[in-house]
Amino acid sequence: MFLVNLLYLIAFILPMPTKIYNTHIKTRTKIHLDSNLTRMLEPPSGGELKLLTHLSVENWAHNWVVYIANSNLIYDDHYYLDYFNMKGMANMYTSSEYFYLGFFPDSIITNQGPKYIGLFYLNHKKRTFGAKCIIENPYYMDTSSELDAFKDHIINLTNKAYVFFDYKELDRPGQVRYYLEWKLN
Repeated sequence: MFLVNLLYLIAFILPMPTKIYNTHIKTRTKIHLDSNLTRMLEPPSGGELKLLTHLSVENWAHNWVVYIANSNLIYDDHYYLDYFNMKGMANMYTSSEYFYLGFFPDSIITNQGPKYIGLFYLNHKKRTFGAKCIIENPYYMDTSSELDAFKDHIINLTNKAYVFFDYKELDRPGQVRYYLEWKLN
């Protein structure tokens, strides 16, 4: 009985031979997602536009909710909703077709994170890069709006990648102020 238990334990400790697995199989979705279109939409390192992970965006949204809840200033309810929505979306939208972009303008010192964070998606079939949600950093609300510069950077990025920029999903409660500012400017 001792020998059987020992063999059973060794079977879990020793690595399995790699020749059992076929490593030459490539899926079509992997090839499709690694296309040039996805790589062209990555912002260059340096500059004001930075690619963020969903984990860092969730962390920023959480920190900003805590900041406005504990500050002595009075914030509108839509800021709380924006941060909670982005925190929830960061948990849901984690695949490679979704991008989180942070805007770090050169005009201000951004020690407390980006001025804006946007959740964007890439539709390969329609060649569109669309905005789903945008939030503003509460630490920098006293500074002038940089939303037009953020939009200009995104439009330049999409023009270089030869995709269309779509922000129609911002036309909903909570995000309509970003939609109207981008539409009218």
